[in-house]
Amino acid sequence: MKLQDQRCGECRRLLFKIEPGALCGALAIKCPRCKAHNTLRPQSPSPKRPEHSNERDGKDPQCGSSYPQPI
Repeated sequence: MKLQDQRCGECRRLLFKIEPGALCGALAIKCPRCKAHNTLRPQSPSPKRPEHSNERDGKDPQCGSSYPQPI
């Protein structure tokens, strides 16, 4: 088990060590040296977005609103 160093993005101070894949949610930590806020998120691939159809389904294609269009 190899631990990875997690360092401050501003001053590079070691904040903590973590096992790869151990982070499953967002983590916010403030550096005690330079007071910078560091936010960490897991490194997982983003889910694929469904294909957007170009067919008119009663929604405004500009913003997705289904509010009736003026004639």
